[in-house]
Amino acid sequence: MNALDYIKERGDLSFKADPFNEVDNLVFSQLIYANFDRILKKDDRLSIQQLGELYLKETEKNLKLSQIFGMDGLRVLKTMMNTVRYKDCMLYNYESLLHADTAEQFAACMIDLPDRTTVICFKGTDESLIGWKEDCYLSYKKIASQDDAVLYLNQHCSIFRKYRIIGHSKGGNLAIYAALHCKPLLRNRIIQVISNDGPGLRPGSYDEKEYEKIKDRYELIVPEKDGVGTIFEMAPKRTIAKVLTRNIVEAHSILSWQVRANRIERANADSFQTDKTRIALLRFLNDSTDEQKEIFTEELFKAMKEAGIESVTQLASGGLPVFLKVIKELAEMDSVARGIAIDLAKTFSISVSSGLRLTKKVHESAGNIKAKAKHVEMSLASKLIEDYLNEMKENEKKKEK
Repeated sequence: MNALDYIKERGDLSFKADPFNEVDNLVFSQLIYANFDRILKKDDRLSIQQLGELYLKETEKNLKLSQIFGMDGLRVLKTMMNTVRYKDCMLYNYESLLHADTAEQFAACMIDLPDRTTVICFKGTDESLIGWKEDCYLSYKKIASQDDAVLYLNQHCSIFRKYRIIGHSKGGNLAIYAALHCKPLLRNRIIQVISNDGPGLRPGSYDEKEYEKIKDRYELIVPEKDGVGTIFEMAPKRTIAKVLTRNIVEAHSILSWQVRANRIERANADSFQTDKTRIALLRFLNDSTDEQKEIFTEELFKAMKEAGIESVTQLASGGLPVFLKVIKELAEMDSVARGIAIDLAKTFSISVSSGLRLTKKVHESAGNIKAKAKHVEMSLASKLIEDYLNEMKENEKKKEK
């Protein structure tokens, strides 16, 4: 079962009967993805039940939910709102920012629990290209959302409460960054930091002596098919969650992680350590300089914008035709950016070929796909498509066996 099933099966248990656990962390980390912008005003303080009732009065069109994580956040809220466990938990201090000019996408909220602790949830990346561009920035520089997260703790936390700081994806990065950079008196009130498949912090971007003081309160949870959480990995404690998908994008979603009772099901550590896609991504990041990462990031997102891509969902659901459009734009990169693009693009092509649910018709038209690739005026593009098709065929052979 997943976190949604957990809410249904154990929602009748109060926090007194079953204290806050790692699956509650998943529930709250998913909840923050629901877009509360049209629901909550700055000073509102609402119970989960009240929030759910307001949400249900809105139409999906008005809510402007992201297609993957946002809809999952709404499903979680609808399931939570009438349970004994969650309905009376108070949510407040909701903040949300989205600025294209600074590639800044940030949201956070606070939720009071009956045990007199407060959960602070930082939202991860939604499907907007702004958010994913900010994620790429994480690999070589400080991002605006990190400053937002520190400011959020400093403004809203009190020395009279205890806090659990959590988040998924980029939200997990913000959780540990804010915990390390907030006011020292507030840091002493933090009893737990949980990053759910979130990148760690770049070496040199934090004080290692301060980290030593908090690291025993810091935990990383990653899916067994991981491409995010082990980037700049620094947590002393890592939990590997079992998932029922081999798609790296789907595996990143919290609702794909398997749970049993009030615990996350553990996956085989050996298969995690040898995962080829994860290793290739980490190799690319380790072998590239900050300058190279910056050049590639700016050129990649410029290419996607010029190809008419506005969200990651659009890129994934569009399949090969959309992928080809992006490759065509990549062909116009300067020579430095083209060289940097090769390793990461190969990694991406492997992920796409194993992850997208390609129809039988697409499989049968491999010759046509190669023909299309010839019109892309760049050897890199042809090589990528060839890798894409070969990987697709290998996956089919494995399925047949």
